[in-house]
Amino acid sequence: MNGRIAPIAALAGVLFCASAFAANILVNPGFESGALAPWFANNGAPTASNADPHTGVFSASAFGGDEIRQNFAPIPTSSITEVSAWVKRPPFQFSQYSFYYSDNTSTTHLIQGNSSIYDQFNLTSNLTAGKSLNGFSIFGTSSGPAFLDDFVINTIPEPTAAALTLTAIVGAAVRPRRRQVA
Repeated sequence: MNGRIAPIAALAGVLFCASAFAANILVNPGFESGALAPWFANNGAPTASNADPHTGVFSASAFGGDEIRQNFAPIPTSSITEVSAWVKRPPFQFSQYSFYYSDNTSTTHLIQGNSSIYDQFNLTSNLTAGKSLNGFSIFGTSSGPAFLDDFVINTIPEPTAAALTLTAIVGAAVRPRRRQVA
């Protein structure tokens, strides 16, 4: 029985560690520095504010056509496991977001809903396959304030880190135990 437990434990450990190595490529994703940077106003005058955060102390406040954007080194979309955001806006209003790719193309999508509380939106399915993402932006609402917080763009673990973790876990699982001398 113990012979079966070790490989199962090793597999569970690998899966857990792989998710632990996933990295959010965004800097200041929750605006906890109290400023937008390295996000920047791509349009309008959005701000970091403590008026209505989802978590922590700060969120971004965007009104009307305000747009915040962050650029980063190109990441193949096949390496991205999650793109999500928490958005709070007036009922029956919409926000929109854009993905920017390293081939100088972009796609824009709507975030629709009718809630006046924070909602999490998973945007991953709208990534364009076969491209490399190097920027993300999000607008406020068609009217009224929007609060934006806790952005995530997670990537799969780097193969080297995953391989080292797998080696350590499997090594620990299969290492023979020493018998204690009475």
